[in-house]
Amino acid sequence: MKLQNFLPLFAILGFPLSGFAEVPKSLDPNFKLELFADNSMISTPIGCTIDQSGRLLVIESHTHFRPDNYEGPENDRILAFSDKNNDGKADKTDIYYEGGTHTMSIQADGKGSTYVATRAEIFRLDDKDGDGTVDSKENLIKLKTPGKYPHNGLCGLVLTSDHSRLYFGLGENLGKDYEIISYLGAKEVTSLRGGGEGGNIYSYDLSDRSLSKIATGFWNPFGICLTKEGEMFAVDNDPDQRPTNRLLKIVPGGDYGYQFKYGRPGTNPLQAWDGELPGTLPMICGTGEAACSVIPYGEHLWVSSWALGQIEQYKLTKKGSNYSATMKTIVKGDANFRPVDFAHAEDGSVFFTDWVNASYQLHGQGKVWKLIPLKGKGNKPEQQNPIATEKSPVKLEAKSLKGMDDDLFKLASFFWHTQRPINKEKVEWESLSENSRVALLTSTRWQEKKDTPQISKAINDPSKKVQIAAIRIIADENIKQFKESLEKLLSSAEPNSQLSKVTESAIKELEK
Repeated sequence: MKLQNFLPLFAILGFPLSGFAEVPKSLDPNFKLELFADNSMISTPIGCTIDQSGRLLVIESHTHFRPDNYEGPENDRILAFSDKNNDGKADKTDIYYEGGTHTMSIQADGKGSTYVATRAEIFRLDDKDGDGTVDSKENLIKLKTPGKYPHNGLCGLVLTSDHSRLYFGLGENLGKDYEIISYLGAKEVTSLRGGGEGGNIYSYDLSDRSLSKIATGFWNPFGICLTKEGEMFAVDNDPDQRPTNRLLKIVPGGDYGYQFKYGRPGTNPLQAWDGELPGTLPMICGTGEAACSVIPYGEHLWVSSWALGQIEQYKLTKKGSNYSATMKTIVKGDANFRPVDFAHAEDGSVFFTDWVNASYQLHGQGKVWKLIPLKGKGNKPEQQNPIATEKSPVKLEAKSLKGMDDDLFKLASFFWHTQRPINKEKVEWESLSENSRVALLTSTRWQEKKDTPQISKAINDPSKKVQIAAIRIIADENIKQFKESLEKLLSSAEPNSQLSKVTESAIKELEK
């Protein structure tokens, strides 16, 4: 959201916008908070990770809304911090890498390689001789687009513990057309195109370099994490007029409702934020404003809220196929505390970066904090495993649907698998339940060619949910041949009903 939208909130919460900065505090008696690196050592930090030698690598931005009179380096840097005397504070800083524009996210693999995402590319840096600095760079993925806004492109890297997959997000890109290309050396492996549909999450196979889109319907999925059970969670920033950021459970095939093409505010009837539209998946809960990162910590998830100046802990409770959550704040600061990204240390402590200032422009300030458990070794995650439901079942059959009819998350993944070109199977429409028909229709967003006879069946289906799912496809793909059918449907729909509102909005799209 825009900075001016935050300012009234700061006043309500009593945040000072100038003057003396209060030191952020740990509100959980099980942790103590210590400053690891201050303004003299780093400015405008974003992503962070731990390398194979235990150093903290931190992205230092010098390109994000750079003022005309800015005197810093021309490119972003990755700094390596060490605590040589073990006093809990950084006492040695090395430049690990210098280069890149609008750098967003970083993940070390623990073996001398580091994956980095900028707004427009993902690359791997290698320290082959073990001297602590980069020896080589390999380009893995490029985003080709006229979009230039600094932080709504590639973001949110998470690497599986077995180094088989790299997951990442793409922001809404202001609705601009784009092409994402993965490479093996100079050879193009996968090319995916889009534009206007909102943000996505992708899975990148590190062995064959293939790339696939696995979830869609986001604003900006800045933070993504995995658990040892192979579950994925993400935090998603919000459109201009939506009330909350989202904590989400991510499944392959998941459609989380937002599409930029229907307006930046996020209030169009063709957009959903909490599963309001048939075929879209709900959030777990709302988070603090400007949620930037999420990590697993023991049985909880931790989220950084940049705008509210706090670290939030979420206790998850299973609720059907999703979760509910209760939040408590574990670190709180004032308007001069802007937490961004986390990194797990081997001793169970958690490092996190602090942008410090409310200004989106570069401002020359920055800090890194360390949250230290007072009992035991803390809760560093054992593993981060690939998404369990990303792998296709041995055989996909309609009978597999038995027992999952009320599980919207399983249905989304099931039909995502069945409609992929490598698994393409014909499913008999007449044999499907209402929820399965909705999920099947929603899964067609993953196809290039739409099944117009199936859409026609759905428009005439007795279920309003099924009709709405079909109308979304017609609007998304601008299939003008259905305009007359929609006008007929609108004339018989109950005024001010969801069906009426969605149909009217879709007709307006077809008339553009």
